[in-house]
Amino acid sequence: MSLTEYIGAVGMNILVPSESHCKMVRLPHPVLNNTQLDILCNIRYKGFNTVKLPILFEVSKGKAGLQEALSNLCKQAEQSVTDGVNYIILSDRSVDAAHAAIPSLLAVSAVHHHLISVQKRVQTALIVESGEIREVMHAALLLGYGASAINPYMAFAILDELVSKGDVQMNYETAEKNYIKAICKGLFKIMSKMGISTIRSYRAQRFLKP
Repeated sequence: MSLTEYIGAVGMNILVPSESHCKMVRLPHPVLNNTQLDILCNIRYKGFNTVKLPILFEVSKGKAGLQEALSNLCKQAEQSVTDGVNYIILSDRSVDAAHAAIPSLLAVSAVHHHLISVQKRVQTALIVESGEIREVMHAALLLGYGASAINPYMAFAILDELVSKGDVQMNYETAEKNYIKAICKGLFKIMSKMGISTIRSYRAQRFLKP
């Protein structure tokens, strides 16, 4: 079984030989720590291009604001693919008093299906940076809804605090490694029960219309 992911030139025709097939990033598993995500956000090597789109809506507008934000998010994602973006990062890090996070599953589902409808889904990969991700099932659902990788930044922040207070008797690097290992083992268990051997076969197996 394998959790290996490839992001980058995901929409290339493998039947036509081209050096562009090599423009991919290999991920040993889909759980990214903060440093790895930062590298992906800033990579500019040989044509790699990425964009971070906020998955937020104005609280004061309520339901209408959520619908408007989802519509704008889908349009931005479509334009990003048109502009040649290799992978799109959907992020809720900028939450504040005036802006709430769009539920990450809803955001991924909306973008995933919109890109399918405009025939651009296979040309890019989706990465989710969300404070909602804590447990194995949170990761599994996001991957099943179309995400290629995830960054549970809030879980890492909580781990850092627990280590700093001495509630976790190990250094942060070890705690982070153990957390990621636990998520990956949980994903293996879910995949094995479904008879799926690779994470690439599992991705986008749960379809939810936005």
